[in-house]
Amino acid sequence: MSDRTNHLVAKLPDPGELRIGIVILTFNQREQTLLCLEHLENQESKGALSILVWDNGSQDDTGDAITAKFPTVIYRYSETNLGVAGGRNAAAAAAIDSFNSHLLLFLDNDMVVCEGFVAGLEQPFLEDKPGVLGQTQAKLRLSDDPERLNDGGGCHLQFWLGRTRPVGYGEIDAGQRDVPTPCVSCGGAMMVRTDLFQYLEGFDEAFNPFGPEDLDFSLRLKKAGFEAWYQPAAMAFHDVNHTFGAGAYTEDYARHRARHWLRLMRRHAGILDWLGFVFIGAPAIGLRVIVREGSKRNFAAFRGLVSGVISRR
Repeated sequence: MSDRTNHLVAKLPDPGELRIGIVILTFNQREQTLLCLEHLENQESKGALSILVWDNGSQDDTGDAITAKFPTVIYRYSETNLGVAGGRNAAAAAAIDSFNSHLLLFLDNDMVVCEGFVAGLEQPFLEDKPGVLGQTQAKLRLSDDPERLNDGGGCHLQFWLGRTRPVGYGEIDAGQRDVPTPCVSCGGAMMVRTDLFQYLEGFDEAFNPFGPEDLDFSLRLKKAGFEAWYQPAAMAFHDVNHTFGAGAYTEDYARHRARHWLRLMRRHAGILDWLGFVFIGAPAIGLRVIVREGSKRNFAAFRGLVSGVISRR
């Protein structure tokens, strides 16, 4: 049962007093980050907007470029790569300290936002008289195929198959995903109440160096009695063509992916999910890895997969 009303304020301040902190994480992606910031320059909001970029240890002069072109953006540099969850948490803490934000907007640096993006995410919070809204998520299209959806409703989570997939992924966007809906929110373009983010202690850094810390956070938010909603009025284009390890199924990638998936299931999956995963999902995943990576003689991937499954850390 939710203990929401015992811990958090039920109402945000009036629009004129509202402060929103935009948090962007970057690592050796100077040009992408500059493009992201460029499209945030003229965003409208009923509150005060501030931007903080957290650099997870770039070596490409990202900081110099940002401070030269966007002097009002706060730039923070970490000597070490804190991972996605760790970097986002550090960035959020710095933004809260710098801006005293009521709302935090987490935005991946590979997003190009459209007009009305911030307003589309913030407006539902201003209309939320019961104080039950905790999180909003944007609509995303693919940068390299801009008529197609990347995300039209948050994450479709199938524990029994061991699979996550954005709702509507790959569909031609003809307006079929233009109705706000409850969702499990992905973290790349989402807004959350600061008090709730702090109450939930942010993203769980056990999911470092990468995901699915965002899905875990959204599921924990819902368990705490709050709602996450997909808001198609906020739209951005997403460049999905870079991933951990440049998309390679390395030993590290396989180990982290298996370990983190099982951690997510232990927290949030039901008994039927587990039965389906053990007898259907896991064998199917194992077979796909054997066929795909075996043909490449990528035996390190098998070691990583086994290590991730047997690890409890």
